[in-house]
Amino acid sequence: MDEPLHGGRVHAVARAMGMAPGELLDFSANLNPFGPPAGVMALLRAAGPGLIAAYPDAEAPRLRALLCARHRAPEATLVLGSGGASLLFLALQALKPRRVLLPQPAFREQPRAVAACGAELLPLPMPGLRLDLEALDPQPGDALLLTNPHNPTGQLIPGLELSAWIDRHPGLGLVLDEAFMDYQPDQSLVPGLLARPGTVVLRSLTKFYAMPGLRVGHAFADPATAAAMAALQPAWPVGQLALLAAEAALADRDYERRTLAAFAEDLPAFRAELEGLGLAPLPGSTPFLLVPVPGSGSALALGLAARGLLVRTCAQWPGLGDGYVRLALRRPTERQRLLEALALSL
Repeated sequence: MDEPLHGGRVHAVARAMGMAPGELLDFSANLNPFGPPAGVMALLRAAGPGLIAAYPDAEAPRLRALLCARHRAPEATLVLGSGGASLLFLALQALKPRRVLLPQPAFREQPRAVAACGAELLPLPMPGLRLDLEALDPQPGDALLLTNPHNPTGQLIPGLELSAWIDRHPGLGLVLDEAFMDYQPDQSLVPGLLARPGTVVLRSLTKFYAMPGLRVGHAFADPATAAAMAALQPAWPVGQLALLAAEAALADRDYERRTLAAFAEDLPAFRAELEGLGLAPLPGSTPFLLVPVPGSGSALALGLAARGLLVRTCAQWPGLGDGYVRLALRRPTERQRLLEALALSL
């Protein structure tokens, strides 16, 4: 089995292991364990030819209104796209930085996006796998690409602290990836940054609403940058089913409340369960835990895959290495299956 470059590669791993995809329990992708909201599933079951035999509504007025109301953001600051990763590429192409600062370890699509826009990547080490803003010197770069909460460590920089640091560096371009901020909604910097020139905040519906197969993402930026991003997009960047699914997901506030309540209970429980096996997960505020493991994380992942459990290895993350695995948060009965397998493998 090849070293995975991204979590959620259920089909590829199943082929490599000679299994059916349904035989794998996926702890490698950080998706809501409740699955998509009921309204999304009802929409997909009821979808008829009218949703497929016509071009998407490129203006998407209802979804745009929902997102702008949710984030208290002017419509001129919103950009829709085919998933958060595509908007990351668009953001850097619109900002046109020459040198991009990137804390590492970093989500693999981030250095690829820097290379695609023709910029020089300036990696920022994270001693002890913690990002210290006060020690961060932005002078060598003209843009910063930052994920908050951070992936893969799970570190959350409090919103007030990050906002104050950004205010002290007004000329620095900024792409702030808040893909996991739905789990810490009071820490988001939208809408406070939207008047700042050269600033993009990336958000995601994929993680919180468990719909990675429906590629719809959104970003907020100052109006000039948002217009530049939109001008770079192809026609119809988001399919009609994805647009309607996003509307259904955002309308389900009960799903949101249930998810946050379960997250508040399950994350500390998962940490305690892993500590009970002698492991020491890093502190974090995300629906995943980065866990140092004895020996090779890749070897551990291979043994777990043979038992039908998929975890995220870290050997190819610059600044991290093969002594870690990243484990997504799942429901208690599913975690028990992982814990039993870990107890046999460690």
